[in-house]
Amino acid sequence: MNIQAELISIGNELLSGRTLNTHGRDLGHALSAIGLRLMRDTTIPDEIGTIGDAIEDALGRVDLVFVSGGLGPTVDDITRDALAKLLDQKTILHQPTVEIMTERYAARGRKMTLAATRQALILETAEALPNSVGAAPGQRIAPCAGKTLFVLPGPPNEFNAILNEEIVPWLKKEFSGARPLFVRIIHTQGIGESDIVTILEEAAFQPEGVELGFYPAMGKVEIRLTARPDLKGQVAEAEQTLRRLLADFLDRD
Repeated sequence: MNIQAELISIGNELLSGRTLNTHGRDLGHALSAIGLRLMRDTTIPDEIGTIGDAIEDALGRVDLVFVSGGLGPTVDDITRDALAKLLDQKTILHQPTVEIMTERYAARGRKMTLAATRQALILETAEALPNSVGAAPGQRIAPCAGKTLFVLPGPPNEFNAILNEEIVPWLKKEFSGARPLFVRIIHTQGIGESDIVTILEEAAFQPEGVELGFYPAMGKVEIRLTARPDLKGQVAEAEQTLRRLLADFLDRD
């Protein structure tokens, strides 16, 4: 099963460098843990046309599209408007969210405003995904056969709450046949990437079905061997060969 996903993060503050975008890391980790794969992470500005184009392009490539940001109450929170235009749908007020927000405001001695209510708007065909730590709900939309679009708030705590509490359980059920990739890791020290590559090239080290990744840091290199779960044998063989080729540089810590 090869289910692929893309993430589209929306926000001028992400592109200006004002805000660090951690969604790709968090989503990629969550998806890989259940056997799905994040293929692309795109960050775009708060522009209706750009948002619509990016989502339409992503839906043409992959099975799952995740959109984050632009669901707040301010004038630059236009993700809902862009989606409504792209999918030719209306936005409707999700009354359960309004009730939850009203209770939360009252508990703080505040009164709900019209601007705050905007956060409870969802597309007419969307299923609202409860936001346990914030206001705007997430949304799950099926824009066409075989495609699923998830819309999430931008704040990391809200993004991750909806992802882990609502979306991941749904994905596990929907794609129950998916399995995480099998990964083995080797750490080296006292040798650089280029020298490692030279050793491997001279030994014609090209394990079939096994993907190699090199991650240098502080005088060490992490080598990750990744493959489908049914190729554990190839990974084990590749790991054994690597350890032999790099025996003088293995990190024993």
